[in-house]
Amino acid sequence: METNVTPFEAREAIRLYRDAINEIRLLRRTAFPRWSDGMTAWFADERPPEERDEFLIYDENELTIYRAARDKLRETLRLNPYNPDAYVLLGNACQEIDGDLPSMMSHYNTAIELDPDNHEFYNCRMAQHLENEDLEAAMTDLEHLERLQSDYAASKREHFENAKNRG
Repeated sequence: METNVTPFEAREAIRLYRDAINEIRLLRRTAFPRWSDGMTAWFADERPPEERDEFLIYDENELTIYRAARDKLRETLRLNPYNPDAYVLLGNACQEIDGDLPSMMSHYNTAIELDPDNHEFYNCRMAQHLENEDLEAAMTDLEHLERLQSDYAASKREHFENAKNRG
């Protein structure tokens, strides 16, 4: 990934990245009460949602705002492809907006390539590996978390063992 990022492009990429973060934070604040009500209902029933659309994550207005934030993240990375945090947020957006797991994982992988000692990135990726029952890949990320002496390592080890024991 070779590029010559100018100071102007770097500043513009930072501005766009901050704008996108602020928009996503505001969305999550407005959606969180709805999410917690839905989660409480799921846990009361002791069942996860059966389909992606069963529980509305974002309404249409919120999705429009989220798509605009995603576009800002894409532009951020076009201007400066060396921002690993932007890749993680873009990956989350791909999954949350479009249900696009392959794109999310690709963006997580790029973030880890750029910042291989960031335990937050391994934590995010491992969660997806566990959710998709890819225990081999989850173990690889768990080993990285343990090597990094991450605060996530113990809880992720427990999640891994539970997933492994479920078969």
